[in-house]
Amino acid sequence: MGRFNGKLLVSDMDATLLDSEGKISDANREAIEYFISEGGRFTVASGRMVPAVSAYFDRMTINAPAILHNGAKLYDYETETAIFEKFIEDGRKAAIRRVHDERPELGIEVYSDEFVYVYRKCFETERFKTRPYEVIYHMPDSVWRKPWIKVLIIGHRAQLDSFEPVYRSEYDNGYSVRSGAHYLDIVANGVSKGFGLKRLAAILGISPDDIYAAGDNMNDIDMLRLAGHSFAVTNAEDEVKAAAGAVVPSCDNSAIAYIVDNISRY
Repeated sequence: MGRFNGKLLVSDMDATLLDSEGKISDANREAIEYFISEGGRFTVASGRMVPAVSAYFDRMTINAPAILHNGAKLYDYETETAIFEKFIEDGRKAAIRRVHDERPELGIEVYSDEFVYVYRKCFETERFKTRPYEVIYHMPDSVWRKPWIKVLIIGHRAQLDSFEPVYRSEYDNGYSVRSGAHYLDIVANGVSKGFGLKRLAAILGISPDDIYAAGDNMNDIDMLRLAGHSFAVTNAEDEVKAAAGAVVPSCDNSAIAYIVDNISRY
């Protein structure tokens, strides 16, 4: 019997598992390996797409399906299959066209079939130059007929702070959530990281009391509230810290290693 048998550790990626340079520290990597070797199940919950997570498999191991696109997809990397996915309702796509036509200061990305379609470029578009997956820098008409799993509306923090409530009241009253200072994520109604974690725990037969979850941003809050043991990194938004059971070292100080090393305290 390993000391972590029956326990599930779920981590957000950006600014939680990954440091401010987008890297996984040696301490985090070794802690994950130890957690798994002692019988634990480790995975990530992220707004990222399938190849954007597997790009880190040279630095981390997961041994449970991943929660992707903010809970809109559960993906089993071992079998390379989606075990759950839910797409944005077709009627909500018109809101994205309106944002494009009426808000030229905002970037827009549409995620469909694990491709990124850049509907409007912005200051964040440059990040794709270092990404190991295909990005399409225009929006073909055919994409409007495809299923969309996520849309990102992108702007500077002040722009999104102002636009976020307007989007919800004047454009689309469906589910949206901030995943970072520059990102407003649009996903299907009813899904979230918490929703994905609840489905994953049921699949694995793990109770909330045996779930440990860590995050930093608004899209992590319902996941943290579901977990029996929840952690916000010190670089987290204040609302996330308020929702978490404990605050742990920052993403630049190997937060996941700290959680594993101190798991008996919680």
